[in-house]
Amino acid sequence: MLRNVFKVATKAAVPARRLAGIPIDDALFGLTDDQIELRTMCRNFFEAELEPHADEADRTDVFKDFRKFWLQCGEMGLHGITSPEEYGGTDMGYFAHTLVMEEMSRIAGGIALSYGAHSNLCINQIVRNGNAAQKDKYLPKLISGEHIGALAMSETGSGSDVMSMKIRAYKKCDHWILNGTKMWITNGPTADTMIIYARTDQDCKPAHGITAFIVDGNAEGFHCAQRLDKLGMRGR
Repeated sequence: MLRNVFKVATKAAVPARRLAGIPIDDALFGLTDDQIELRTMCRNFFEAELEPHADEADRTDVFKDFRKFWLQCGEMGLHGITSPEEYGGTDMGYFAHTLVMEEMSRIAGGIALSYGAHSNLCINQIVRNGNAAQKDKYLPKLISGEHIGALAMSETGSGSDVMSMKIRAYKKCDHWILNGTKMWITNGPTADTMIIYARTDQDCKPAHGITAFIVDGNAEGFHCAQRLDKLGMRGR
């Protein structure tokens, strides 16, 4: 699927990439033809569809056409770039994911941060650790861009020291109840699907007894608090 998009997206001539005025030869750095095509496709696409909105998104901290852009990224195959084809992914691997992140970050760092949280922290974690039923339920809409994903780990008292998290989860009958708060969650205010880390065993070592839960954005009892006004990484 991605190769067909390549042929459309690479028709326009693209100026040579440069660093300090010196042309960069991707082939010399070991990139394959597909990886070079991917970079060129992304550069063309982001300059056409993201750059016109980047300045306003940075000034106002709002990207009005974000959902539309997200769906376009899904059509390009970018959300599922590390995901199996059976779920709608393109399975190109982590290096390809890095190339997409690099090109998007050139245009709008805040939107690229959202992309990384969605495609890697959420989608890729479900790919690696989810069961068959979870993959069938969540991956298709996350990969298509219909849904936005997030990962919630940090708390007000446990940022870099995430193992000190206080949020708890306990089982009641056939379901789990999470009780606590998270902070600084990329995509948190708009996420349809979240992976939330919570402590399920209070008696073991701090680095143990933590479980990852998939939570729907409209789950009963869940709500978002304030939206943070950030110094950088704005627009989301």
